[in-house]
Amino acid sequence: MYRIVATDMDETFLAFDHTVPQANVDAILRMREQGVLFVPASGRAYGSIMGSLRDLPPACLEGSYVISYNGGCINRVGEDEPLVCNRIAFQTVEALFDYAVFAGDLGMHIYGTDGTVWGWNLTDSEVAYLDGHMDIQQFEGDSIAFLRDVPLSKCLYVYEDLDLLHELELAMDPQLTQGLSTTFSSGRYYEFNPAGVDKGAGLRALAELLDVPLAQTIACGDSANDIAMIEAAGVGVTVSNATPDAMAAASYHARSCCTDGVFAEVWERFIAPQAHA
Repeated sequence: MYRIVATDMDETFLAFDHTVPQANVDAILRMREQGVLFVPASGRAYGSIMGSLRDLPPACLEGSYVISYNGGCINRVGEDEPLVCNRIAFQTVEALFDYAVFAGDLGMHIYGTDGTVWGWNLTDSEVAYLDGHMDIQQFEGDSIAFLRDVPLSKCLYVYEDLDLLHELELAMDPQLTQGLSTTFSSGRYYEFNPAGVDKGAGLRALAELLDVPLAQTIACGDSANDIAMIEAAGVGVTVSNATPDAMAAASYHARSCCTDGVFAEVWERFIAPQAHA
């Protein structure tokens, strides 16, 4: 019996235009009737995730949880204070920022534990991509000293060419990422989290908190930052628009893309059979 369905947000649960397909809403409501928890799991902050889900019927998220910051934080729905929250050292973020300044053509997001996101050197295209699903405070200059005493959860580089970001990973001084968990997402982000933090660790922590065996969990994703969660779950699902590395990790490749509403297929393939057993 499956008891948790965790899902990435952007390009998995949300359509390409950042809206929620109605097929997903209908499937979640059927899942909740069977006692299955719907758990969003994103690299974004809790508040940003909840903002994207503000139009869902309350029953979809009632009594559930949110995994944010790529597994760095876990919140009970309706509570801003996280149950679990990992931090990244300011000195680590500062070194990565200094490298971005040196590189010249990178943008950057820096995430506070309170959900504030600061953006540096963002292109008009990136600002348009974020519009409507994530608020960001843009700043200028070549220093982040103003964040020295601010608790931070993660940061990332922005460049709208994933191949070049992979090349950057190989070219960077390894000391810059020493002790960090790194991943890629949305075809434009190279992400830096505290050591040991990923969506798989977040799912394992939530399953332990709720006393749910991992075999009774399903995880849906589309990108590299979803792989750890896909591999940790009892069933790992990728949407049809997933990257090849994410697909290679999954045990089930959905026919549906994010715009179709993959939860309808998850319901039919995995949850409905147990409902009728």
